[in-house]
Amino acid sequence: MISGLLKLMRKISEAIAESQDYSLVLGRIVNLLADNLEVDVCSVYEFDSKRQALVLAATHGLNPDSVGLVSMKPGEGLTGNCYSKRAVINVSDPEQHPDYMFFPNTGEEKYHSFLGIPISVGGKCVGVLTLQRCIKEEFPTPVVDMARSLSPQLANLVLNAGVLTTLDRGVAQAQEPERLTKSGSKRLSGSATNPGVAKGLAFKFKVRDLFNEIEHTNHSDSDTELEFFDEILKQTREATLELEDRAVSVFSEADAAIFNSHLMFLEDKALMDMIRGEIVEHRHSLEFSIVVAYRKFERKFLQMDNAFFRERLVDFKDVMLRLLENAKFSRRRQIDSNANDTSTLGPGEGKWILAADELLPSDLLRIPLDNISGIVCEKGGGTSHVAVLAKALDIPAMLGVRNLMQTIKDTDELLLDCHSEKLYINPDKSILQQFSDLEQSKEEAEDESVKSGEAGTSDGGKVMLRANISLICETSLLNKYGADGIGLYRSEFLYMIREYLPSEDSQYKVFSSIMKASKKDSITFRVLDVGGDKHLPYLELPHEDNPALGLRGIRLLLTRPDLFRPHLRAILRAGVFGKLRIMFPMVANLEDLLAAIEMLERVEEELHRENIPHSEDYEVGIMLEVPSAVFGLDSLIQHVDFMSIGSNDLQQYMFAFDRAGYISERNYNAFNPVFLKVISGIGECFRSFPNKSLSLCGELAGNPLATPLLVGAGIRELSMQPRSIPMVRRVLKKFSVRECEDLVDRAIGMSTSAEVVIMMENIVNAKGIEVNQGPVIKTKTDPNIKIDAVPS
Repeated sequence: MISGLLKLMRKISEAIAESQDYSLVLGRIVNLLADNLEVDVCSVYEFDSKRQALVLAATHGLNPDSVGLVSMKPGEGLTGNCYSKRAVINVSDPEQHPDYMFFPNTGEEKYHSFLGIPISVGGKCVGVLTLQRCIKEEFPTPVVDMARSLSPQLANLVLNAGVLTTLDRGVAQAQEPERLTKSGSKRLSGSATNPGVAKGLAFKFKVRDLFNEIEHTNHSDSDTELEFFDEILKQTREATLELEDRAVSVFSEADAAIFNSHLMFLEDKALMDMIRGEIVEHRHSLEFSIVVAYRKFERKFLQMDNAFFRERLVDFKDVMLRLLENAKFSRRRQIDSNANDTSTLGPGEGKWILAADELLPSDLLRIPLDNISGIVCEKGGGTSHVAVLAKALDIPAMLGVRNLMQTIKDTDELLLDCHSEKLYINPDKSILQQFSDLEQSKEEAEDESVKSGEAGTSDGGKVMLRANISLICETSLLNKYGADGIGLYRSEFLYMIREYLPSEDSQYKVFSSIMKASKKDSITFRVLDVGGDKHLPYLELPHEDNPALGLRGIRLLLTRPDLFRPHLRAILRAGVFGKLRIMFPMVANLEDLLAAIEMLERVEEELHRENIPHSEDYEVGIMLEVPSAVFGLDSLIQHVDFMSIGSNDLQQYMFAFDRAGYISERNYNAFNPVFLKVISGIGECFRSFPNKSLSLCGELAGNPLATPLLVGAGIRELSMQPRSIPMVRRVLKKFSVRECEDLVDRAIGMSTSAEVVIMMENIVNAKGIEVNQGPVIKTKTDPNIKIDAVPS
């Protein structure tokens, strides 16, 4: 079986290599599987997130006209159940099965056995492979095992192909028409990775698809071509070192890890020998030899089971493109001395919004960004390199914008609103006016922030407004927006933008820079908070069906002293440069807290014995985000110096919803009278401990409508996105502490969130404050426009 499986996998790899048309590739693959597994029908169903359905993407044996048309929701039919349960389904006489669903015009009525295999890799299910035969008996174990073994390879193809994008144009768009305003301007949605609002003309970044542009050419002299290769390789190494230097100057946390890996590719003997072999043995030109080597290694990457190594493909692609570009440009320069390199050209004068399908690491550092006011991409996520750079340069950015490059044209007027996660294309006058009003009020609030000194209420009640940050470069925003120090430093970002576990010394280097940048103000280090929706591929953590309730935060650290110990050592060592506060996330009970404190004390003893300078005058606290910790507050408070309410997670666990979805419900719950009652109860408990401090650092902290309610609940420290501080400061000055206390009492006595929001809007408006919060660009078509902030 093993030899047969390997042969079949090799045939599939060859089919993938032979064509760039993935729908054609998938068609060839189902034919291969049907022949080699000796079945009558082989079909692949791909899960389309836009339609929220499994769609027939390719078939051998069913009516080919059904491709793209047959679909079912997860849980519908045998195929839908296979997907939703992530389980193999192997039945004879499937039409008698209670979950059977018949699709007319497919021709499946003559097949009397069914095998469904989830197509999944790395814990992610992307579709279902189905096999059918005319005979009425279950599939034998060897066939089942072989089909299961092919699942990861098919999953990689589906993930990288986007097979359904062409099929969907006729079907899915009819079900979900593009949103238009009355004036005909378009609106797209995505996932904001850096907040803010930006306006500018569209600059469509040209995707460098050189691999498909290079034609098959030969050379006449191997020695000359090899000398040319050595010259190009030297140039590419030098260029990579320059990019490495620039990367470190832009975002120190990356520690040039991105381009270190690029240099490793350029020094990989097997890869370089493969290129030289193509030049010598097949007399291919250098450019074509690079393409051949890239294709061969690309297939190897896609076949890897480990998600971490598969994700290295984007870096491999980047460095090979750089090698190919240098070869092409040098060749062209030899032919035409007047040739100009256009690979680094960017937009001209004026403000532009950079739009791309995806941006590679070197793209981000080669594009002149001086005139870029915003970034939008079809691909990428919150920890991608484009997200990191956007944060580093304080540029509003939104990724995951489907159909972006098909929809926009060069020089379209764009308005990017990362608060409501909308991109407006050629917006109408009313939306443009709202943007103009927002910019004016924002400038006024920022001017007031610089002049106002300490934040506080109208009757002199002091409130500390601190900043949430993830990167060293964000410390420059502390002075810009008048922050009282850092209320939440997300240490996990240092881990998330790397491809390997950072050493104690590399953590110390970054943490020291953070401490030095904050000067006299305190910094609250939230210790490594990963797991759940913050996945570190290189840790290879076990798959969990519900990661939000699984091994995350302090739970993970207590099981992994190899992570926890060097992390705490780096934090304590960096603490000598300022006022250090250490905060443990996801503490659920006293046992968690005492175990974490014990580890901290043990680490401090180690540093004492080793005579390593470290902070000895630090404070210890916890994130208050698990309901059990709220109920156990009386015992927990005895062992800490401070607590910080994590409103995002506390809402999630109180109201039992997924933070990855139900955005409007989450916003609604922020003003729920029950939630406000819980926060007020926490504040009341802390009044009995005047030497201990209480803060709130969730998204609610930066919502100006919530500011009076939080102060009324007894919270005197708020930590938020730096750019939210001026507006919150402005609102504070309009309210006395007594007013705030009366307001929270009234809110707790109300029945619904909507009543609370309306009350706060009316009161804030009556005081002459225009609050631009939540969906920043307000449109009449959005019924939830007045509900609070969009979560981070």
